[in-house]
Amino acid sequence: MTSPNTLQGPLESLEQILAECGDPLPLPQVIFRIGQLTANPKATAADLERLIGIDPALAARVLALANSSYYSLAGQISSLHEAVVFLGIKTLRDMAVTITGFNQFLGRGDTPALARRALWRHSVDTAQCARVVIGVLPATARETVGIDQAYTAGLLHDIGKLALDHCRHALFVSLMQMARVQHTRYHMIEAEVMPVGHTQIGASQAHLWNLPPTLCEAIAYHHTPKAATLSPKLTAAVALANEIAHFLEDAPAGGTPVTLDELLDACRESMLPLRIRPEALEGIVRTCRSEMEQGLSALAF
Repeated sequence: MTSPNTLQGPLESLEQILAECGDPLPLPQVIFRIGQLTANPKATAADLERLIGIDPALAARVLALANSSYYSLAGQISSLHEAVVFLGIKTLRDMAVTITGFNQFLGRGDTPALARRALWRHSVDTAQCARVVIGVLPATARETVGIDQAYTAGLLHDIGKLALDHCRHALFVSLMQMARVQHTRYHMIEAEVMPVGHTQIGASQAHLWNLPPTLCEAIAYHHTPKAATLSPKLTAAVALANEIAHFLEDAPAGGTPVTLDELLDACRESMLPLRIRPEALEGIVRTCRSEMEQGLSALAF
């Protein structure tokens, strides 16, 4: 294993990392398409929601704006759907116009571009899988968690990785490469070489942006869902969606694919608060596969 100092020099604190991260960078393609969409007088909030909902960085900014002190809301907005409806087309158009200076990466084949593309893709995959997971729950549980909130939490669950890519790019790419070469999950590599992980960074950023505590919790504990106390079902749904998305993304890759039984073992902690029976997992995975294939082909740039 490569030593921590080889990758990044002296170990840093969470405060040091957060101070340099700033806001995540949205996809330039999405910003361009928002400009096109909002120039159309027939554009609707639903059209904008679908477009923003494929970019975790932009979704985070929209939620942060909706929950900013500028609007002084009595309650917090916890889903992208609510944020888009609340802010309106004009505000979101103005926001998109002010965002400049992004690095193009989709369509390129270099290592940094591939790492970013994989991160973007996984965020969208997890959001889609979270929507499927909530959809199979009983009506009461489904309404308590909310499909829109589950999608948003899934989309933002790896926002800490976006932050690392932005402020510690070489380190992030190195960790992604190490995980791929060793056929190991990124968070396991990260735990060995960093004092704080992407879950802590992401949750701390979400807190600084005044996002609802339930979203912060889902980001913080999507690898350890039993630690959630505010909304255990939302965190469990994101954790389960994350595992299923990884399972489906890694299935055709090199190395030894994870089996459905191994996936079940990895998902038991997240299935428990959702009261999902083991025999139901295969059907959920099948539906998630369909959603991922349809969604990513439709949203390809």
